[in-house]
Amino acid sequence: MRPQTGGVEIEGCGRGKVWQNGGPMKITPSSREEWMAAACAVASALLLFAVFPPLEWTWAAWVALAPLLGMARRVPGRMAARMGWLAGFLFWLLSVRWLTHVTVAGWMFLSAYCALYFLPAIGLANRWRGGAAGFAASLAVIWCGSEFLRGWIGGGFPWNTLGAGLTPWLPAVQLAEFGGVWLVSGVVVFANALGAWALVERRGWGALAIGALGIAAALGWGAWRMDRLAAPDRSIRVALVQTSIPQDEKWVSSKIRMIYDRLAELTLQAQGDPDVELVIWPETALPDDVRNSEASYSLVWSLCTNGTPILTGSLDTAVLDSREPLYFNSAFLFDEEGRLAGEYDKRQLVIFGEFIPFESWIPWRWRAALQMPLSISKGEAGAVFPAGKDRIPLSPLICFEDILPHLARADVRQGARMLVNLTNDAWFDERVAPRQHMRNAVLRAVENRVPLVRAANTGVSCVIEPSGRLAAYLSDGEGRTWGAGVLWADVPAPPDGMSLTFYTRFGDMYGIACAAATGLWLAAAGWKRRKQTNEL
Repeated sequence: MRPQTGGVEIEGCGRGKVWQNGGPMKITPSSREEWMAAACAVASALLLFAVFPPLEWTWAAWVALAPLLGMARRVPGRMAARMGWLAGFLFWLLSVRWLTHVTVAGWMFLSAYCALYFLPAIGLANRWRGGAAGFAASLAVIWCGSEFLRGWIGGGFPWNTLGAGLTPWLPAVQLAEFGGVWLVSGVVVFANALGAWALVERRGWGALAIGALGIAAALGWGAWRMDRLAAPDRSIRVALVQTSIPQDEKWVSSKIRMIYDRLAELTLQAQGDPDVELVIWPETALPDDVRNSEASYSLVWSLCTNGTPILTGSLDTAVLDSREPLYFNSAFLFDEEGRLAGEYDKRQLVIFGEFIPFESWIPWRWRAALQMPLSISKGEAGAVFPAGKDRIPLSPLICFEDILPHLARADVRQGARMLVNLTNDAWFDERVAPRQHMRNAVLRAVENRVPLVRAANTGVSCVIEPSGRLAAYLSDGEGRTWGAGVLWADVPAPPDGMSLTFYTRFGDMYGIACAAATGLWLAAAGWKRRKQTNEL
């Protein structure tokens, strides 16, 4: 509703009278333009939500932004910004609703924060005065720059990028080997912008036709590239152990024996295949610190000495000279004699989940009163472990590290020819969060052209080929992926001397360039607005 009095306009809604300066104002209903703008924002939010799990309507990615961008071309700037933020807020509320299993306040805050990254593209769409091709290309750059910044600022949250939404349709994501997930997102935004322009402007048909042909060529190249990926001549047979321990039971002392028994039962089942070369357990599979726990190490030793190395997630503890303990979220490789053959500490920690910002500034009495847990310490570098009879070099990624492109790229540059994600999605729901996590991880395989193996506490435990194809995943046969079980798979791995992809060699050049262009455009738009204000 829009209250009005004289030349003063106040945003608000409600019934009865609204008072300003001691007098009543007449309440007038929202205009048809406002209702149409809101409908476009909601339509885009719902279509974007449908792109990702649980629905995975991949086709919707190609049209999801069109209503929002078309609306931005037809309404005043402030209204376009409000509706752009509304669309982002609604999309994120629906998309990460699983976060309510941990924190409702965090769910609301994160959704409101991520919605801000819709605004640069909406602002550009509203102000653009050029032609169709420039409109689509500029929007692709600004949108990708915003996605890149969201994945970098404050440690980064590159979740559910538009490019990740295309992973069920593999020809569309093969360009990631050049520009990462950001370039894939750019193609999607380009297509949406062309559609919005055609609907709203109804001109520039030559540019639209050329743009459509360019998108078709990119998709055709993707299909061609998939068919011509070289088949590796070496492989490793792995057994992925999915324990399916509820999060509220993982650190309960009365459940420790149950956890040990389940690990032993599933690992013995995995070792029933004599060809298995590596058994992989999920993140923090053990209920304590394996390096300093006799019970946990005894279990690992007894199973490894059956002849199969084990890669497991576990907490780790180091004690400083001051006797202050440091805790790490780690991965350990134990060889077939039970000896520690490799270790890795998680590099990218989850804010508030694994560390408290500025914790050292909080008085210890406050921390004790609030019963704040000690923060996990950050690892310094990646690690590469040789595994299997062919000594295939693999690198572990823990938890959400497999959605961070720069970490996987750094490991492959260091020599890894297989990425292994140890994760625990039991914090959230059983269906949506684990599947979204898996979809976001697929691009790491495509970007670097190496396989990605995922061992999860609760689904999705799977093997992803360098093309992005889901080669195998653990399921009960009826679509449920979160139960306990074992997945056996032969994982082909490229040679140590493989040719690195453009993305692996040069990194996020495209994303950084888009982010720089976004920053410059925002600065220019802000300067222009300030200049206009000063001239009034």
